[in-house]
Amino acid sequence: MNRAWKWGWVGFLLMAGLVVQAGLAGAQVVHSEMVCTVEIVVDPLAGTVDPVTQCIHADTGQAVPGSSGGALDVQIASGGCFYMGSRPTRWVNLGFTAQGELEYGWSPDGRPGGHTLIGTASPCSWRKVETEEIEGFVWSRIGSYTHQSPQVSFDPPVPRGVVGIETFAALGVPSPWIYASTSPYTGRSLRAEVRVRQVSIAWDDGPPQSFGGSQLFGFTGYPHGVASHTYQTKSCDRTAPRCRSKTGDYRIRTAFVWSGWYRVGSRKGNLRIPTTSSSVDYPVAEIIALVGG
Repeated sequence: MNRAWKWGWVGFLLMAGLVVQAGLAGAQVVHSEMVCTVEIVVDPLAGTVDPVTQCIHADTGQAVPGSSGGALDVQIASGGCFYMGSRPTRWVNLGFTAQGELEYGWSPDGRPGGHTLIGTASPCSWRKVETEEIEGFVWSRIGSYTHQSPQVSFDPPVPRGVVGIETFAALGVPSPWIYASTSPYTGRSLRAEVRVRQVSIAWDDGPPQSFGGSQLFGFTGYPHGVASHTYQTKSCDRTAPRCRSKTGDYRIRTAFVWSGWYRVGSRKGNLRIPTTSSSVDYPVAEIIALVGG
């Protein structure tokens, strides 16, 4: 088989597996709670190949017997080595060669039968396992923190927006999430941090406003808050006089733009955190002064 052709198909299958997993996991990386490296012991006299696993529980860092954590799936690292973990994958364990390498394939359900043979892989070191698993481990510590969406109040409040009068937005920005411990895989120092980097407010009337740095502490509302907007046109059915071109209330969308990173030893990586947002329908009325007499 042509080597370039073979690896082209391998790359395609690797990508297919990653796309399927990404669709299931969304933006959050999944880690294995139990992770095992494998040492291959080859007895040349007996002609046997014996895999010996060394396993830890990733959440505690404690050693556990390889058979006590239930079924373990093959995990293929980016460099092509393998380890075992409790995270479901679509790789298929086909056994070991006489040289002590794992033969593996790929199937839609991660089980033999109808699988495609990929090739062989050597065991990963704990350092390589750490590289593959640590981001998922950090995500498991973040919990619900990065799922917070902006809780905004306005002055004038809904539904009392008025043309020509500033509308102020007030909200609280979450404090940074900071984590420090040791890596459960190698014992190296581990630090992580997640924070709101920017707040964006789209008033549904002109370009959105973006706030960062010291402005993140300035969403105090009326009268000195950093976020305000003056509507010039009332919100109503566009067939009525002096209405804007769009029908209905203004929809104000507020978003938290996040940033996050982690560092293991001297290696630093970024956490890919999706923006969270909330929206409010905001009616704006027009006050017309009448002269009486």
